[in-house]
Amino acid sequence: MRRLAFVVQRYGREVLGGAEELCRQVAERLAGRFEVTVLTTCARDYLTWEDAYRPGAETVAGVAVHRFPVARTRRVRSFGRFSQRIFGRPHRFRDEAEWMERQGPDSPALLEAIARRRDEHDLFVFVTYLYAQTYFGLPLVAEKAVLAPMAHDEPPLALGLFRPLFHLPRGLIFNTDEEREFVHRTFRNAHIPWVVGGAGIDLQEPAAAAPAGGEYLLYLGRVDVEKGCGELMSLVRRRRDSGARTPRLVLAGEVKMKIPRDPAIEAAGFVGAEEKRALLAGAAALVVPSRYESLSLVALEAWAAGTPVFARGDSAVLAGHLERSGGGWLYVDAAGFDRALDEALASPDERRRRGLAGRGYVAERYTWERTVETYAAFLERICALAGAAP
Repeated sequence: MRRLAFVVQRYGREVLGGAEELCRQVAERLAGRFEVTVLTTCARDYLTWEDAYRPGAETVAGVAVHRFPVARTRRVRSFGRFSQRIFGRPHRFRDEAEWMERQGPDSPALLEAIARRRDEHDLFVFVTYLYAQTYFGLPLVAEKAVLAPMAHDEPPLALGLFRPLFHLPRGLIFNTDEEREFVHRTFRNAHIPWVVGGAGIDLQEPAAAAPAGGEYLLYLGRVDVEKGCGELMSLVRRRRDSGARTPRLVLAGEVKMKIPRDPAIEAAGFVGAEEKRALLAGAAALVVPSRYESLSLVALEAWAAGTPVFARGDSAVLAGHLERSGGGWLYVDAAGFDRALDEALASPDERRRRGLAGRGYVAERYTWERTVETYAAFLERICALAGAAP
């Protein structure tokens, strides 16, 4: 049986993050076909990287997970100021190197484990390009490394220090065609074997009627300025203040920013799987305000529940999903948001039609059977290219 090691910054059912969630789901489903190990840190919070789990080994849903401590936590405000100072401005390479060190997670023990285990695993699958465990860890095992970059057009990707990283691995796993096209265009690395792996989504029965608590828009995920949540709240409050019909906005997820005291905005905090399913089923629509997406699991989950999606039209990935599925509305500014919401509120039948169109899109393209087969076949192929023994 082939031996796979997934390397990711955080891991666990309590960890909120699309990349981490996809990594966990894929690792668990590949465990029957491969001998799967996860190498990760003890952190749960991506802002500070403070240790939250005990170091050492444990088994999570049949997967062997090895956690390593973080040597230095991140000073969030200082790091934010430093990032602003170099993104899009003239700077030296040493500034980029310092940025990567500050970015973290700073876990020398994890890097040592990657190097020490080089001969114990047939492949190392590094999840996300953005963090230190990939930037410093992948070169240690480049001859048997696969990178799932989760890349999109964001300021860090313009840093020169990432260019070599995208030419080092044996293989690349993308989430969408848009991500693949972007990476190939940016790094000119189409010669490296690749696959669009996608994700698997479990379908749920669409809601038969409006929720008893009244209509609401749902945001699901980390409540963070970087995810567009501040802008979304401003759109909702501006619309409400204008006198237009405005559903309340429910923010479900770990809060990483200040939430205004406003009856139109409800911060639900972290929600479990059952509560999440209920919120998705009852929402008038899910709103995805982020410009920076490589897949958007939450959009796929909304469609799996038969719920339509509002999404940023200036995100290539989200625009691609909406154009292919017909599962909702795109907007790029306040006027576009208002037009989309007016149309959605005017016709519950149209909302249902678009939600069901999205559900058909997920059922056709995003089954776990298809995803697992794609991952497994590609990883077997890269094992053969890497000359790994079975």
